[in-house]
Amino acid sequence: MFWKSRQTQQLRVWIRAGIIIDRSDCSAYSLDFCLCLVKVHSSAWRLSHVTLRPTQLPSYWVESFQVTQFDIDHLYNVLLEKETPLNVDEMALILVRHRISDENETTTKITGPDNAYRPANHYNVEDELILTEFGNRLAKVLAVRDGTNPDYGRYSVISVAIDDKIIEFAADFPGEHVLNEKSISEIVNDASQLSPEELFIEFGGEVSNALQERLAGQDDIVKLAGRWFPRSLLADVTMGHLNLAEAVLDMNSGGPLETRVIVEQIGIMSDFNVRLAEFSLNYGLQRDERFDEVGPAGKVLWFLRRLEPIEVQTTPPNLVFTPIDYDLTLLSPELIQLEQEIGDEHSPIAPPRGRPQSATLLLNYAHRRAGTLPLSHQLRQMFPTAYEAPRIRFMLVDGVSGEEIPAWVVRPGGYVYGLSHWFADHDVPVGGYLTVTRTDDPSRVTISYAGRKPRIEWIRTAQVRDNRLLFENRKLAVGCDFDDLMVIDVEDPDGMDSLAKYYRDRRISLDTIVQDVCRELSKLSQQDSAHAKTIYSAANLLRRCPPGPIFAMLSISPRFESVGGPYWRVSENSHNA
Repeated sequence: MFWKSRQTQQLRVWIRAGIIIDRSDCSAYSLDFCLCLVKVHSSAWRLSHVTLRPTQLPSYWVESFQVTQFDIDHLYNVLLEKETPLNVDEMALILVRHRISDENETTTKITGPDNAYRPANHYNVEDELILTEFGNRLAKVLAVRDGTNPDYGRYSVISVAIDDKIIEFAADFPGEHVLNEKSISEIVNDASQLSPEELFIEFGGEVSNALQERLAGQDDIVKLAGRWFPRSLLADVTMGHLNLAEAVLDMNSGGPLETRVIVEQIGIMSDFNVRLAEFSLNYGLQRDERFDEVGPAGKVLWFLRRLEPIEVQTTPPNLVFTPIDYDLTLLSPELIQLEQEIGDEHSPIAPPRGRPQSATLLLNYAHRRAGTLPLSHQLRQMFPTAYEAPRIRFMLVDGVSGEEIPAWVVRPGGYVYGLSHWFADHDVPVGGYLTVTRTDDPSRVTISYAGRKPRIEWIRTAQVRDNRLLFENRKLAVGCDFDDLMVIDVEDPDGMDSLAKYYRDRRISLDTIVQDVCRELSKLSQQDSAHAKTIYSAANLLRRCPPGPIFAMLSISPRFESVGGPYWRVSENSHNA
């Protein structure tokens, strides 16, 4: 809005106060012509409105800005001088300052007391002048003629070339004009110009994006954890250094360790700047398959890949989901609401606005069995992220006891791993409510469950018999609040894993799974039916699937019939009944 209002005011003043003196030569450049021939009638008019340098214009940064090789060379020199890797925003600010400095230096060199354009001056062909109102552009007079507007008496009109265009300006002009009244220093060094820092606040995003793209194409500069440094200026990291780093990590249970700690323990590169030494070792570790960078954004941590949990390296079978096409319009408003309540990470649910401090979720069987939490839209903002690292090591903290639980954000798989023992210790059931809360430290996240004094409840229990999934209601002690429609106790988790593998190996379809669980669940109800949420929860014992495809199947397949509301049963006319 600053720039828009500034340009609008400038145009309004031009039109109100400007006069095209040589009306016979009115052309596409008449507005520029007016600019040089205005009589200033308003005391509010400022020189800064007509002496903006190119870098002061939004178009310079938004439309025209490109990172040149001269810019890259300057940044290389800065990095060499500082011996410190920089992030793209730090370099973008350096680049903005450099552009302004170059502009100031050029202006100082080419602008003297006799060659800045003033309407009152006399000019001859071949004279050179500085057009301060055109960003201190250097121009040469190509022609001189008499003016033809009798309103202004005798004056001359000079023709100059700017960007292959011929533009005419007044000369020998006796009238009042702001360029006749200001000194050269006032014209060139206008204090109302935005500073490099102010320009960066306005246009730093454009500069950073352009710089990021250019740096990505540079062979001799490397990026790690969001920071850049020339490869040729890095300290040498040998295989011996990497072997020592592996030994240090091995003695620390695989990690995670900061690079600083590794450098200190192996005692290398003591002659280098500390940050450069760390960056050089980071680069060496990054290129070696033995090491995994697992730090959150802005922090580098290393872990031995061979000592990472297998569930971090490979997505657990319970969590593997193959997308299924279905018609979203088949879901009734009630079913859409149920899908939002479930909050499955594979559901097309819009992320919450802003960044919530905490979120509550329902635990499904797939995550209960794998000891994981989903990176759903609801939960994604609770956990640390990284610039590039696919795996992030952090700490979950028990909201009641304060116990620290080493955990991993596995970005490719869309889950958080490390809760198997915590789930078991607190006997958190499938369908139990969990709450995740952010802390001031991005690497620490609090987790809690809706605990209460254990009491006996009727809980549906899943059993495996002769490669079949069966259900019955049993009395069990539960010390956690849960969703009655989602809760399921699994009698034999290993047996359930085997049955799920049996279904996968034989490629048994989802509709067959849904039909089997719906039929068995209906036996527990006097109405001979099962709720949609319960069918979803039970189907995920055998195959990972969000509610959408299951609900759509219930709505359209002739295998199922609705008995009112979100309750279904297997159709009596089903050919597989």
